[in-house]
Amino acid sequence: MKLDILPIGLYGENTYVLHKNGHVLFIDPGRFAKEIIRYVKKDEVVDGIVLTHGHEDHTGAVDDLAEHYGCKVYMHPNDLILTDASKGVKKRGYEAPIYAPIEPLVDGQMKIGSFHLTIYETPGHTRGSCLIQYKQSLFTGDTLFQNSIGRTDLFTGDMMQMMQTLVFIKSLPNELVVYPGHGPASTIAKEKRMNPYLNA
Repeated sequence: MKLDILPIGLYGENTYVLHKNGHVLFIDPGRFAKEIIRYVKKDEVVDGIVLTHGHEDHTGAVDDLAEHYGCKVYMHPNDLILTDASKGVKKRGYEAPIYAPIEPLVDGQMKIGSFHLTIYETPGHTRGSCLIQYKQSLFTGDTLFQNSIGRTDLFTGDMMQMMQTLVFIKSLPNELVVYPGHGPASTIAKEKRMNPYLNA
């Protein structure tokens, strides 16, 4: 496995390009599709685009990448209200339309192309926020950061749901490597020790 970490989106959002045996998965491609494409070799196959949630700083390059590679886009259905171009997205914060068709992320085990993922529904930052696990890598979007968590005061955010999500995160294995939507990587073990929101 190879992982490219590209902090090139709005607000330094981390775009992740996951490689495995000639296959590629994009996670939260926030912006600058042409820059992201540079990290995919000509003989690699892009299996899909996976979104931890629907805010525009995580989705800005989705349409261009989906068109370029002819790949599917996956997001939890509860965040369609943030991205559904057919219903006219209302701007309340970080919402923006996605025109590519979106397939549902489902809580539990999912296979996207060559990638066997585990999806965890973790509402709080948005109603449809998810954690994406691939092997020992955990992509947390704006749910969990190094020593912090995502905002809950935006449209569909909910602090009570976030509190329940944090209880769940504390049950995850210590060895998982945390790759957040913004900022440096961490581990579940470090966050259990150092993150004040997990120690509250």
